[in-house]
Amino acid sequence: MIKEHIATDEKRKFPRFAATTPAICSRYGQQMTMRTLNISLGGLELEANFDLEVGESIDLVIVTNDTRIRCRGRVVAIEEFKNKVHARLRFTPSSHLEFRKLSEYLDTISGGKRIPFQKWIIWGMFILSAYVVYFIIRTYFFR
Repeated sequence: MIKEHIATDEKRKFPRFAATTPAICSRYGQQMTMRTLNISLGGLELEANFDLEVGESIDLVIVTNDTRIRCRGRVVAIEEFKNKVHARLRFTPSSHLEFRKLSEYLDTISGGKRIPFQKWIIWGMFILSAYVVYFIIRTYFFR
C-alpha cells in the first residue's frame, strides 16, 4: 500500500498543504462532519467516522476561520483505520468564486510560499518596466 501511495504522490499536479479544518457534507438527509488532513487545488484527503465508497461523489463545505468553501469531489481512494476512514477526493469543476476562495485559503495556510499567478505577472511587469527605463536612460544620457 505504501508503494501505491508514493506512486500517487508523483502524479500530483498541485502541491498539498497540511490543513486540519472541519468539512461538512450532506448524506442521506443528514449533515455529516469530517476533518481535512491535507488539501490542494486539485483535491484533499479527509478523515471521516462513517463509510465512504470509491467513486462516490460528495458535495462538501470546508469551514475555515472566516469563510466557507463549497466543493464537489469524487472519492478516488480509501484507507481504513480502526473506526476512521481516510479518503482522498479529487475535486470536480466548481464555480470560479469557490476556486478563488480555495486558492486564497491555500495561500494563507502556506504562509505565502505559494505565489499566486497575479503576483508573478506584477513582478514581470515591474522587471520589464525597469529594463525599459534603463535602456531609455542609457540611450538618452550616454550617447
